[in-house]
Amino acid sequence: MVRNTLVIWMFFVVGSLAAQDAYIRPGMLAASATIAPSTMLNHKQSNIYFTGFAEYFLDKKWSFRSDTYLFSDSQNDNAILLDGYRSYFGIARHFNKGNWDGYIGYQPGLSLMNRSLSTYQSKLNPSAALRIGTSYYVWKYFHFFANLTYVRSKLAGTPNGAIQTDELIFAAGLGFQLQTKKQR
Repeated sequence: MVRNTLVIWMFFVVGSLAAQDAYIRPGMLAASATIAPSTMLNHKQSNIYFTGFAEYFLDKKWSFRSDTYLFSDSQNDNAILLDGYRSYFGIARHFNKGNWDGYIGYQPGLSLMNRSLSTYQSKLNPSAALRIGTSYYVWKYFHFFANLTYVRSKLAGTPNGAIQTDELIFAAGLGFQLQTKKQR
């Protein structure tokens, strides 16, 4: 009885997924905000960021995307970073099937960070981000997403020279989208 119920339930779930409208279309504008943990690759430090993104789909395969990271807290007592801000803008390539979307993207950007226990002035430094992720569009107004971002950056201008501040940042959550173009 339980096996028959599971088979019937799976039939309806698979059937409902196949019958969904296609939400990934040219002109879609997607956005979200979430809390993202990170780990630094050159230092023994874990950080927490408030992060958000906005993404505009040129077509089903290409989009422009902007991401911003606001440093919230470090999980370590001897943290190399006290606070910071990072902002990126670039392009993403999408590999979608139905309402499931996998993507990879590259974004040049700028970072503004302060080193802990330091009195020097923070400076804008060039930075870059490489992202891989996935999204599932559940309804015409929202989707679930998860992505992993590699951030390549340096904290320049310190008394000891430039300090590598490369990080892996994980973000996941609920995103929202709107269609900006009418479907023909």
